[in-house]
Amino acid sequence: MNNLVNGQCAEKDLVNGGKMNVFTSAEIKPMMRFNEPFRSNSFAIMLVKSGTLIFQSNFAKNTLKAQDVYLVTPGSICELLHMSADVEFITLGFKRDYLKEQGVFLNGAEIVHLFSSDLAHKFSLSEEEFKELEFALLSLKKKINLPEATPHFRDIIRHSFISVLYEILLVYSKHRVFVSVKLNRQEELTTNFLNLLSEHFKKEKRVQHYAKELYVTSRHLSQVVKQVTGKTAGEIIDEMLINEAKVLLSSHVMNVSQVADELQFSDQSFFGKFFKKYTGVSPSVYRSNSTIAINPPF
Repeated sequence: MNNLVNGQCAEKDLVNGGKMNVFTSAEIKPMMRFNEPFRSNSFAIMLVKSGTLIFQSNFAKNTLKAQDVYLVTPGSICELLHMSADVEFITLGFKRDYLKEQGVFLNGAEIVHLFSSDLAHKFSLSEEEFKELEFALLSLKKKINLPEATPHFRDIIRHSFISVLYEILLVYSKHRVFVSVKLNRQEELTTNFLNLLSEHFKKEKRVQHYAKELYVTSRHLSQVVKQVTGKTAGEIIDEMLINEAKVLLSSHVMNVSQVADELQFSDQSFFGKFFKKYTGVSPSVYRSNSTIAINPPF
């Protein structure tokens, strides 16, 4: 995870080389922005203690409530849509390299399975399961905050971290909710469209292209996609482009012209008009005002 806006959090983040840490909602809220997409740069486990949090990951909307757990994978495009005033949660974030450094690759199959795309990423815990996982996360956080000069500091943290992972694996094995593979025709067409779009949206921005690839008419594709998602195929294409543009602009790695090139717009002017149409501001203004992608919460 990157250095955080809060000095105290930034100091703690350095304990593990920016590769693993635990944050409470009080610490992480200053980094969270509504309706500003960001790309996650780590695995994350979100445990909700109270309140409600509506969170979108890769265009799938999830409402998280008390005793819910949500798993985030690196590279996911995430967006916070709503957060109640009374929401409290704990987040464990860790990078793939940290697993290898701790020797967790020895049990890598379980970890990969846990975060696999063919499993539901949200599930609810019983009160007992919630208390056990909350205790494990807070215990890890307490150990991270020990003075680094503490004897066996790294080993203490490593064992506590692995304990949390096994706690997650234990409760997850009880629930193990697989995403349904029995899709009806409309859901199957929509899924195939979204899969194609995620691979080619930068190069292909026309509904006709995807309709042709899926052997249906553009009208039929848009109607079916709207039935399933509430949005037409064209609206989803535009949303994916806008979200990717926001992520790229707020990272401050590319200038506006480079973002236009990355998304394969014909020129910067056309990209600017497209972006302003959907956001109400120019790409340069959005880039100046946003830093969420520099400091994502996980």
